[in-house]
Amino acid sequence: MSKAEWEAACHHTDTCALTGAAAFFMGVPKSHVLVNGPLWCYFYALRYLENAAGYLSSHMTCTQPSGTAIVYGTEEDLLRGFDAIRKMDAPERVFVENNCSISMIGDDIAGIAARADLPWPVYAMDSGGVKGGFAGGWSQALLRIVAEMKPQKTRSRAVNVLGVTPFLLKGREDAAELKRLLEAAGYEVLSMPGAGSSWEDILRAPAAALNLVVRDELGLAAAKQMEKDFGVPYLSVGLPYGMKGTERWLSRMAEALPCSGLPAVKEEIERRNTYMRHLAMDMESLWGPLWFDRILIAALPSEAAGLAEAVRGEWADTERLMVHLQHRADISIPAADEVLTVGADDAAIGAAYDAWQGGLLLASAHEESRFIRLGKPFTPCIIAYPATDRMFLTDLPFCGVRGAEYLYERLWNAKLLEQMKPFRSGEEK
Repeated sequence: MSKAEWEAACHHTDTCALTGAAAFFMGVPKSHVLVNGPLWCYFYALRYLENAAGYLSSHMTCTQPSGTAIVYGTEEDLLRGFDAIRKMDAPERVFVENNCSISMIGDDIAGIAARADLPWPVYAMDSGGVKGGFAGGWSQALLRIVAEMKPQKTRSRAVNVLGVTPFLLKGREDAAELKRLLEAAGYEVLSMPGAGSSWEDILRAPAAALNLVVRDELGLAAAKQMEKDFGVPYLSVGLPYGMKGTERWLSRMAEALPCSGLPAVKEEIERRNTYMRHLAMDMESLWGPLWFDRILIAALPSEAAGLAEAVRGEWADTERLMVHLQHRADISIPAADEVLTVGADDAAIGAAYDAWQGGLLLASAHEESRFIRLGKPFTPCIIAYPATDRMFLTDLPFCGVRGAEYLYERLWNAKLLEQMKPFRSGEEK
C-alpha cells in the first residue's frame, strides 16, 4: 500500500485490500470467506461490509492464529477454521484471505485444504493492507477468478459489467438498474462478477462480445486480462448519472456493440425526463431555481465524474463545483472547477474546508463530520459510506433513469429543508 493509500485508510476514506477482496467474494452467492489472520482484521472488514449486508457473520469467519504462527505456520489454525465452517455453513466455495503478516509465511493453503478432504473447493489469496486499499483488494479478487475461466464461444450481444459491488452505497440497486437498462436496450448480461452473479455465470464471462468497465479502479485490470486471455474487447464507460448522462452512456455502448432496443430506452428517458422537468418547473415557480453557492462532491472517481456532469449539466446551478476523489485516477472532469485527490492533495483539501462558506455537500458522513467539527454550514446529501446517520431501505438506485429521478428528488428536498429551517427553528417570527 502506498503512503497516500495508507493515510486515506487511516482517515476513514478507504479500507484495506482484505476488505475489498472479501467484498468481492461475498458478492458471489454461496461463498464463505475465511480470514487467515487476527480478529482485528476480521472485525475491521466485517464492520464495513455489514453496512450493506447484516447477515455476513455466518458466511465470514476468522482463524485467529496464535502468536507463534508467524514462525510455525497456520496449518492447525486453518484446519480449525475449515472445521468451524463445516459446522455453521454450507458453502459452494471457500475463499481464504491472508492478512499482511500471514502473507509472509507462505503456507501451502491449497495443499492443506487437499489433505483436509473438504466438501468444497478452497481458493486462497494474499490480501492484506500492503496490497492496497479496498479497490486493490476487489480488483485482485476478480483477477483471481479470471484465472479460473476458460475460453468460450462468443455470444453476439452478450456483455459483462465489471466493477459493480453491493458493498458501496446503493451498489445493489445500481447493479439492478444497469442490468435493466442493458436488457431493455437489447443486450444479454452474462455476468456482473462480485455483484450477485453466480459462480457459473461468472465463469461464462469469456463468451461476452464486450466487457463494460463501470469503475476502472475495480474492473479495468480484469478487463485487460480477459482481452489478453480470451480476446474479449472492453469499454471503460463509467457509471451513468442523470437522464442525458444515461442516454450518452447507452449511445456510447451502442457504437461499440450495436443493439436493437436503444430507441425504446431513449423514448423511456424522454418520457420520464419530461415528467420530471414538469414537476421541477412547478417547484421553481415557488422556490426559485435549484441553486447552491458551492457544491462539493467527495466520492470514488467514477461516481464523482458522472455526478459532477449530471449535477452541473442537468440538475442544479452553482458558482463553484469542487470534486474530491477518494482514489488516484487518470480521469478528466470538465464540469468541475477544481479536482483534488485524497492522499495526494491533502493540504489543498484542508484549505478548501477552511474556506468553505456554505453550499451542497454530496459525500459521506465522514465529510459531514468534518464540516460539523469546523462549524461550517452545509446542505447534506449522503451518496457514500459511511452513512451513519441515514437509513437507505428502498430499491431506488443512484445511477440510470430511476437514479436520476431519485437523486434529483433528494437534491430538491435538501434545498427545501434548508429553506424552511429558520421557520421550523423559530428564527423567523
